[in-house]
Amino acid sequence: MPNGIMKIMGVILFVVLIFYAVYQNYKVQDDLAYQNAYHAVTDFVDNVRSKGYITPKMYEDFQRELELGSYTFNVEMKHQQKIYTPVYADPNDESSFKNEFVIDYDEYYKSQIEKVLFDESNSIPKNKRMYKLQEGDFFEMSVVNLHKTNATMLLDFLTANTLGSDSSTIVIPYGGMVLNEDY
Repeated sequence: MPNGIMKIMGVILFVVLIFYAVYQNYKVQDDLAYQNAYHAVTDFVDNVRSKGYITPKMYEDFQRELELGSYTFNVEMKHQQKIYTPVYADPNDESSFKNEFVIDYDEYYKSQIEKVLFDESNSIPKNKRMYKLQEGDFFEMSVVNLHKTNATMLLDFLTANTLGSDSSTIVIPYGGMVLNEDY
């Protein structure tokens, strides 16, 4: 009888070790995809922040770099443009200016930025198009994977989805202030 129990325990241990090895392999793939996406995002955002503009070629190169892995990503961009609003005691009377300004931000999102870069009705040739930002504006980007990765699916299978894992394993928010206007 002890020999039979040892065989069963050996088979269970073997199966657990196989699943663990496969999970670790998938986890390494996720880590590599994260590093690739992080590198693409930081390069693109830092490039935009230091130059103060986005060209269609810059954006297409970024998209191509993201597509190197087998993961699909949702990309969100936000440009916050600094607006100075003068403060008046009476908005109808220009002489009531209080020598103060309120700083507000107008926000422009991915669809608005892409429209400037890729709109076919635009008369400017594609190689001359440019989305311009100003020094002091903020540019942010967020990249999130769309589908469950193999490591997440295997972990959900092994834990019967009791851990409540989210499908987004790769989440990269990155951004900052525009430092230069190089156009």
